[in-house]
Amino acid sequence: METKIKSARITKLRNKCGFSRDLYVEPRGLAGGLALWWHNSISLTVLYKSKNVIHVLMESKCLQTPKLISFVYGPPKEGERRLVWNLMRNLVASVRDSWLLVGDFNDLLSQAEKEGGNPRSMRKILNFQSLLSDCNIMDLEFKGSNFTWCNKRLGATMRERLDKALGNVEFREEFDHAVVFHIDPIGSDHHVLLVDYCFYEAKTPKPFRFEANWVHHEEYLQVVNEGWNDVEGHVENNVLELVRRLDACRKRLVVWSRGTFPNFRRLIVRLKQKLECCNIGPITEQSVAETEELTRQLEEVWSQEEIYWRQRSRIGWLNSGDKNTRFFHSSVIQKRQRNKILRLKDDRDVWLVESGD
Repeated sequence: METKIKSARITKLRNKCGFSRDLYVEPRGLAGGLALWWHNSISLTVLYKSKNVIHVLMESKCLQTPKLISFVYGPPKEGERRLVWNLMRNLVASVRDSWLLVGDFNDLLSQAEKEGGNPRSMRKILNFQSLLSDCNIMDLEFKGSNFTWCNKRLGATMRERLDKALGNVEFREEFDHAVVFHIDPIGSDHHVLLVDYCFYEAKTPKPFRFEANWVHHEEYLQVVNEGWNDVEGHVENNVLELVRRLDACRKRLVVWSRGTFPNFRRLIVRLKQKLECCNIGPITEQSVAETEELTRQLEEVWSQEEIYWRQRSRIGWLNSGDKNTRFFHSSVIQKRQRNKILRLKDDRDVWLVESGD
């Protein structure tokens, strides 16, 4: 957090909040200053520290945490902000693990992140977008208010989403249940950012989804025909008859899919292990034939896995031939977080947060 006051005064507040360790960057005059607090259960090594960025290596025996976290305060002035973004580009060269970036970036990714006042310059927006592209990081999105800062001026109100949590692909894969919350501000013009690494909501029944890779299987048409004709009796209403037959097809496809399409990742691991055994042993006609067959099976499973994740990611601007399953997987995780509904407002303007409400 930006302190704007000397560390001696902020330390008293840290003790009241129950934190045992701290790190400070002193403010310059009445502006700036950073404070970072943590508990003894976390081992934290500072890799870089400045008035705008605290970059740390984090480890814990009792908590699952990302390896690297950058706490960021983006300068209000564009020229200084560009220098900080170039620093972030230099940091990414040494990143090999999960990386979380969180803080007040003082920058926007789109015009939708601003309400009121003059539109943000597209040049500034593109500069910030290029930072994410150059560092291979993504916006983790959020739950809560659309904006994290407000100038609180009557008649000239302006709101912006300046505070963000960003992460690389390794973070999104390792913490696929991570959710970012915007906590309503009290006594501040900024919302608090809460990053819950392991957020689990009440499970709901999964809806039926038609899988695109089914149509490539030789048994697909037979299964559909069996389901379509597996309807007893006849209903005069054509619409109801269609619904009955579609439901019968759905049930047949679900049962068939469970037995025909195993977990792709587990199957890939098993095939790789078998292929490794073939390569270790002596070269014979049998081993060569087995190697060719395992390679063919691997390519087929990889193709099916790519179709599976591409369908869920809904990324239309990649050509269907691109082999980028990891990107598709990360996109699916992002889409799931975006589609999560954690609370609803009833007709009395009361928020319902419990599943039983």
